[in-house]
Amino acid sequence: MVVVLCFLVAGLAYLSGNSACTLADVEISCGKVRGKHCGKVYNFKGIPYASPPTGSLRWRPPKEPTCWNNTLDAIEFKSMCAQVRPLSKDGKAMGSEDCLYVNVWTTSIDHDSKLPVMVWIHGGYLHMLSGSEPGYGPTSDLAEHGPAVHVSFNYRLNAFGFMALHLLREGSPTNTSGNYGFMDQVAALRWVKKNIMKFGGDPDKVTIYGQSSGGTSVWAMMVSPLAKGLFHRAIDISGSAVFTASMDDAEKDNLAFLDQTGCNDAECLRKLSMDKILQSIPWQGYPDWAAEDLCELPQKGKLIGPVAIVDGYVVPAPPLEVWKNKLEGYSDVPFVIGTTLQETDFAPPYANLSQWSEEDYQWFVKVHLDTFGGSLTKDALSLYPTSEYCTQPHRCIEKAFTTMVSDVRETCPKNEVAEQAAGSLTSPVYRYVVTYIPSGPAQPSDLLPYPSRFAFHMLDTLGFFGTLDLALGTTTADDRTFQRLMRKYFLHFAAEGKMPDDWPQYPNKTALLSTTLSAESDYRSKQCSLWQNNGMFQYAWTN
Repeated sequence: MVVVLCFLVAGLAYLSGNSACTLADVEISCGKVRGKHCGKVYNFKGIPYASPPTGSLRWRPPKEPTCWNNTLDAIEFKSMCAQVRPLSKDGKAMGSEDCLYVNVWTTSIDHDSKLPVMVWIHGGYLHMLSGSEPGYGPTSDLAEHGPAVHVSFNYRLNAFGFMALHLLREGSPTNTSGNYGFMDQVAALRWVKKNIMKFGGDPDKVTIYGQSSGGTSVWAMMVSPLAKGLFHRAIDISGSAVFTASMDDAEKDNLAFLDQTGCNDAECLRKLSMDKILQSIPWQGYPDWAAEDLCELPQKGKLIGPVAIVDGYVVPAPPLEVWKNKLEGYSDVPFVIGTTLQETDFAPPYANLSQWSEEDYQWFVKVHLDTFGGSLTKDALSLYPTSEYCTQPHRCIEKAFTTMVSDVRETCPKNEVAEQAAGSLTSPVYRYVVTYIPSGPAQPSDLLPYPSRFAFHMLDTLGFFGTLDLALGTTTADDRTFQRLMRKYFLHFAAEGKMPDDWPQYPNKTALLSTTLSAESDYRSKQCSLWQNNGMFQYAWTN
């Protein structure tokens, strides 16, 4: 039963526009929760979907939450999961292990509303951020202007969420270790299935979507038997389909972490402080954890392994292998696979990239690609000329370089896996590339060293959430048109399970998203053939 308290609450200054907020109570499976009703939108924040994974529950599958008898205050976000920012040995520890909470925004708490549901999985290299990052998650504005229930949540990160060690298998009913963060995501989706009707949502019309490592998480959910039936559409935004690390290999590699802790058994590890765990992660010595070189051209043999692993339980095998061998338990649902044209422009590897000369550009490309031999360097420079038109003539070299790296690391490998998805799933598969160039320098996060100038990693996400103004300072009419376009297509997909007729399925065409949608056949086929023929897809982004 839903009870809405339709009175103004004296002393509360919760405002949305010109409308004062009231309180709203909803009865869910574990008890009554109290959120806010501001204008047209109800929001409920900090609802536990699992017990705190602390003490003996550290490095265990998530456990059902302890229910409550009184009304639970769901007005403020709860803590982010334990993490360091930035990702280095000098990063600042923040957050808490008590962090497994879900947040909901909706325009209705009538269980008969049957609104589509969109569940956001945040990014952050599986190491950082949260479901409540300002500008990087659902908002009341999104809920008000989109006919859907919007959900976000936290999941365990870094060593707490993805540490694989043989001694952590002790007591595990599945004899596995690692991927605890993915188990949290499954638990959150189970919570949605059980409770979302109380927030006006349709439990049979759930879309999962995530950006960066949130997109990687979407791939994990797509192939995980544990998640089958918990969602009905999926959107990968600049994630990775690379799951090449086995549990055995990861357990051996992670002995470097164990050495730092001084522990020899799981009991000792579970007694360590949060800060000690974070300090023991070998950020500098183990690039899988440090996210190094992801925005740089690869050098032969220098591979960056994933933190997420194939454990045979949550992730039974890499996605392409799951489909090829028709392994049981994967989700055959409508699937959107997206990237931006200059993904790596969000964190270019060189401070002076914008000041490079033509000679600098050619030298940097040569230093990296000459390690592969043959004519790769010559062919690459031919396909990525700095003379190609760009809206900022003094930054054409930056555009050429970040486009090249983005093609190697993300765009072209993603074309291949999208084609495999289209050939393996009976459900429709769609592919998009964002080509829109925002009106000015964008600073989407204070964690990023330089402003972005082109179609950077995260541009589509900020567009959908309607928060480009936070990155740009001010927005132009074109910026706002791009935001409306992102919302239009994503919300249509969530509601209908397909894109409108002007967006063809893949591999027929790729949708190019700017202030309008255009569709192109064989998009970037020459560039992608070069990288594929030279074995470069093994250097695709991880995590």
